[in-house]
Amino acid sequence: MHKIVKLIRDVNVTHKGLGEMVAMNLIGAKAKRCLLNVAPSGCGKSMTTDTVAHALKDRCKRYDSITLAGLCKLRDEFTGFTGHLVVDDLGAEKSLWSRTSTVSSIAHLVMQHGVIKITQTTTVDITDFQGSAALNIQPVMMNSIVGDDDWIAVIRDKVLRQYHLIRPTKPNKGMPNIQFDWGINIQQVSDPKETGKEWYQLIAIGLAQWSFGRCKLHIPELLKAVAALDDRNKVKLQDYRILAKLMKPMQLERFIIDSYAFESGRCFNNNTYCLLVELASWGQPTIETIAEDYKVHPKTVISLAATAGDWCMISPDEPKRLIATEQTKQIFERIGVNQKW
Repeated sequence: MHKIVKLIRDVNVTHKGLGEMVAMNLIGAKAKRCLLNVAPSGCGKSMTTDTVAHALKDRCKRYDSITLAGLCKLRDEFTGFTGHLVVDDLGAEKSLWSRTSTVSSIAHLVMQHGVIKITQTTTVDITDFQGSAALNIQPVMMNSIVGDDDWIAVIRDKVLRQYHLIRPTKPNKGMPNIQFDWGINIQQVSDPKETGKEWYQLIAIGLAQWSFGRCKLHIPELLKAVAALDDRNKVKLQDYRILAKLMKPMQLERFIIDSYAFESGRCFNNNTYCLLVELASWGQPTIETIAEDYKVHPKTVISLAATAGDWCMISPDEPKRLIATEQTKQIFERIGVNQKW
């Protein structure tokens, strides 16, 4: 059995639905990419990055939050850094500008191996950064990021957005008990073949978030990471298929962000995202269940569901439930909701 598949299954035994996000974060760390984990509060973002930090041990540096000024103070620590950086909660950034600047700076740090950014109050100057990063963010915070100019200029093409829709229906406070092997050095893995149905499937998925040029930059490294974590120096067909399944959630971005111009006027549909989380997690949740999950009045749930008629409907029977439309069911299939491993 492929070690990534075993990892996913092991995590899902105690933390159902979290295995894929843990696996994608480990692959991103191995491939030295920058990941943005998007999910509402209580859906396992912190558990995922804590699990990764525990598995990587001294290879990982974890922070509850980092501001742009904080990066300035960490210059010596991150110059020449080869490990994995975790920022647990971007919501701790009170300023919208600061939050977006932090994401864009870390994205640039990972992809360009350094960042020099001068503001009125601070100067960030970090060089020879050879590591990876994972940042956790709630969907409600995404609107300010996707609407900023830095989304087009930096973030969109340099960051992998992992959209997680599964809320734990039986929460487990303990950390997943996994046996993890960091595998071989990714530099020992030969470049994958950029041909065949499986390759173009990965490109098609990647194009939901990145330009074609960036797809050809990110995907080979992710494939090599999958093989390296399985202790192999050659990419096999199985690696393509596993990566394709893990990347499926990225495609939600096509449906959850509305654009009104080529390089401006973007909106992240947070309310729709929250409704999709409930449908993916519970199947046909009652209105009361959704109201409890988000600490709102049931009338608010009904009102918001009425504005998302393409995605859901409310059953006429009591207790009233949220029901997915056929469009939603098809999109869930496309983005791999509850896919089997």
